[in-house]
Amino acid sequence: MKDRSSTPPLHVHVDENTPVHVHIKKLPKPSATSSQNPPHCLEITPPSSEKLVSVMRLSDLSTEDDDSGHCKMNRYDKKIDSLMNAVGCLKSEVKMQKGERQMAKRFLEERKEELEEVAHELAETEHENTVLRHNIERMKEEKDFTILQKKHLQQEKECLMSKLVEAEMDGAAAAKQVMALKDTIGKLKTEKQMTCTDINTLTRQKELLLQKLSTFEETNRTLRDLLREQHCKEDSERLMEQQGALLKRLAEADSEKARLLLLLQDKDKEVEELLQEIQCEKAQAKTASELSKSMESMRGHLQAQLRSKEAENSRLCMQIKNLERSGNQHKAEVEAIMEQLKELKQKGDRDKESLKKAIRAQKERAEKSEEYAEQLHVQLADKDLYVAEALSTLESWRSRYNQVVKDKGDLELEIIVLNDRVTDLVNQQQTLEEKMREDRDSLVERLHRQTAEYSAFKLENERLKASFAPMEDKLNQAHLEVQQLKASVKNYEGMIDNYKSQVMKTRLEADEVAAQLERCDKENKILKDEMNKEIEAIEHQGDKLEMAREKHQASQKENKQLSLKVDELERKLEATSAQNIEFLQVIAKREEAIHQSQLRLEEKTRECGTLARQLESAIEDARRQVEQTKEHALSKERAAQNKILDLETQLSRTKTELSQLRRSRDDADRRYQSRLQDLKDRLEQSESTNRSMQNYVQFLKSSYANVFGDGPYSTFLTSSPIRSRSPPA
Repeated sequence: MKDRSSTPPLHVHVDENTPVHVHIKKLPKPSATSSQNPPHCLEITPPSSEKLVSVMRLSDLSTEDDDSGHCKMNRYDKKIDSLMNAVGCLKSEVKMQKGERQMAKRFLEERKEELEEVAHELAETEHENTVLRHNIERMKEEKDFTILQKKHLQQEKECLMSKLVEAEMDGAAAAKQVMALKDTIGKLKTEKQMTCTDINTLTRQKELLLQKLSTFEETNRTLRDLLREQHCKEDSERLMEQQGALLKRLAEADSEKARLLLLLQDKDKEVEELLQEIQCEKAQAKTASELSKSMESMRGHLQAQLRSKEAENSRLCMQIKNLERSGNQHKAEVEAIMEQLKELKQKGDRDKESLKKAIRAQKERAEKSEEYAEQLHVQLADKDLYVAEALSTLESWRSRYNQVVKDKGDLELEIIVLNDRVTDLVNQQQTLEEKMREDRDSLVERLHRQTAEYSAFKLENERLKASFAPMEDKLNQAHLEVQQLKASVKNYEGMIDNYKSQVMKTRLEADEVAAQLERCDKENKILKDEMNKEIEAIEHQGDKLEMAREKHQASQKENKQLSLKVDELERKLEATSAQNIEFLQVIAKREEAIHQSQLRLEEKTRECGTLARQLESAIEDARRQVEQTKEHALSKERAAQNKILDLETQLSRTKTELSQLRRSRDDADRRYQSRLQDLKDRLEQSESTNRSMQNYVQFLKSSYANVFGDGPYSTFLTSSPIRSRSPPA
């Protein structure tokens, strides 16, 4: 034989199920005989070392290393998957924590806004309280007169007083005229000598005038007094009415004040609770930040582990590539094995076809056996019919036999007595049956009543279900309204977020403007410093010029140059002043814009507050409606369930009563049957005793006849009454 090194590579075709052991040796050895090789072991001689190095390695070809490599690969893949899952979980936890932080921030912002709203409401309530106090003080000072009523009263008083003053002026004029008349009369007395009658008439007229004037003045005084009294009465009535209205207002204001105080106390409690919640949320935020830090450290550690695992994966990928190269070499051998497998499959298909034919034959046999079984079933059915007919004939014979037994019983006297007893028992049974019938009728009536009630309850349940359906529709509508409200809430929240973004933009713009202002201030300061430096330089140069003037007059040129510089500096100063003015104008515009933006912000915050209040009120109303509908539905369900339970209890009671009645009926039937059995047993015993007595009498007759023969004793026996009683043979 040749050496193994020169032998070509072997191609072995083996079935999939047969085990194969491959032993590879590195050093070439002389070929051993086939008898020395163990069974089920195949030695394959590898080629030379140079060829092995060029083609593949022994370590790559070893199955144990391949299995260990695959196991390691699987382990590393599992570890990588677990690490990736852990990283995903950590990322999801970090995202959840971020979301929780954002939710906490939003919650804090909402709580702050609510606190601001509460503070605003408190300020408004305080302002309203102050306004109410001022109004009460004004009303007390002005004695509760309204402005319109005062004007109307003052106008009426002025009219009346003007009329009174006119009357007084008229009276004064009349008095003046009277005084003038007195003077004229006195003058006439002095100038002209009149008669006594004339003088008396004049004096009488004078007295009459004076009396009239006095009466006029008295009437005026009475009119004034009456007017004053009427005005006082009207004023007192108005004051009383206004005092009652003011007292009512004061009571209402006190009630509102008490309600506002209660609201303030509730708001203070809510503020304290919110502060506690904020502190708890701050603690949670701290713990979340600590957890995030620990998660970041874990993330770094896991990233380092991932890098190391990636390096191991790259190394394993190289090993996998080497294994794939060796696998490509084995594919050729596998293809040859697959050809053999195809041939074996063809053989298997042929065997399958033969098996199918055998199965078909067996199926035909089975069908034949089934037909035979059906025939047997038909025969069995015929036999069953024959047995049924035999049983019917037996029952007919039994009935005939019973009739014969009854005929025999009717012929005997003792059976008559027993029949009397049986009749008594039958009467008792009839009475019991009548009672049972009455009980059954009563029970049937009860059942009818209960069924009627049950049908009524069913109708009520259906009606309740029919009424429950619109309630469910209302609930669904309420749920839809709640969902719409939630959608509107979300829209309002989006609008609020937009407003917040606009506010942030305006704040950023304001910050930019403030930064620009700071820059301008810094530039102005720098320019001022430069100006001061230049002024100092100019002063220093002026000192030099004075020294130069004293020393030399040739320094005029330098003075001109300095004057030019001064002009330039003045121009610069003018330019800087103009720039400062422009900057101031820009700053003023920016301040106006900031003020307007702040006003807009305040308006938007107020609108948001009102919208939030409206939303809260709407949500509360919806919740109340939903709760009311739920409570109504639950109450109806409870009532229906209670009715159903009552009906079920009544049904159970009726069932128990029916079962008790059935048991009592069964007991009565059993007792009756037991009595019948006893009577039958007694009848049979009596029949057996009669038969035994008759047999004994016949035996005695036969014995006496045999003993005495045909003598007078036999005639006596034949003529005895015992003979007559004996039944005919």
